[in-house]
Amino acid sequence: MLVIGVCCWWECAGCGPKTTDIVIAEMGPGVDAGSAVTDPMVYDDRDWATVLRENVGDGLVDYVHLAAHREPLDRYLARINVCGPRSTPDAFPSREDRVCYYVNGFNAGVLAAILRAGVPGDVSSVADGWLQDRFRVRLDGEWVRLREVESKLVEESGDDGRVLFALCDGAAGSPPLHDQPLRPGGLDETLRLLARKAMDDHRIVAVDHARQELLVATWLTARQSWLIGSYERRTAARDATMLNVLLEFAGSTRRDWLNTAVGYPVRMIPFDRRVNRKPADDGK
Repeated sequence: MLVIGVCCWWECAGCGPKTTDIVIAEMGPGVDAGSAVTDPMVYDDRDWATVLRENVGDGLVDYVHLAAHREPLDRYLARINVCGPRSTPDAFPSREDRVCYYVNGFNAGVLAAILRAGVPGDVSSVADGWLQDRFRVRLDGEWVRLREVESKLVEESGDDGRVLFALCDGAAGSPPLHDQPLRPGGLDETLRLLARKAMDDHRIVAVDHARQELLVATWLTARQSWLIGSYERRTAARDATMLNVLLEFAGSTRRDWLNTAVGYPVRMIPFDRRVNRKPADDGK
């Protein structure tokens, strides 16, 4: 029997962070758990592709279907438990390989955490805190919080802010969950398309001409210093602004629209914390 789990953590008086293993699946009859770990040197994302294909549409997740057919997710979690850039470095020779690994691992871990939490109404109501901070996944042979997976990805990306648009933290206000795994072949094009799509989303970027404000999603403004610094390092620009960053992400038509906000101060768009759940009446 192969047991895959996530951990939740909390602070207790005088003893610091605590962790406890929480079983999210026990692979029994009919589930080929062995296929997930027989050859850990070979990274295989086909189970993750199945999860996305069968449960994700328009960025929303059918958690009811996923809960009833979770074997591919569990097999994928088993795979990334024993395989990764640290444990099996030969399987991840390039930056692109490692970026894809962390993006896919983060997104899979979020789905597992949401299921373990009983698909709550919003991502900030999980275990009295934010989902990314309260749950850990077994990744590359060690337990890591979801927030730490994101940090590993940002470090591995080499200052590529577009990776943020590939991460879905399970909230309606976060980037929509892409319906295909990230893969090294064509990674640059995929990230470019995801960034452009995000720039077209009014929940992420908007312009209020009446108030002369550039509206930007909270999760982007929280990373504003890194994004601007990354832009300046890559372009040798000085005194860059958030608008410069957004213009680089956007397509040509959207750039023209964004340029109408030159000189506007940045204001945060309130974050939509609701879980990205597919409505019950929107079944397949």
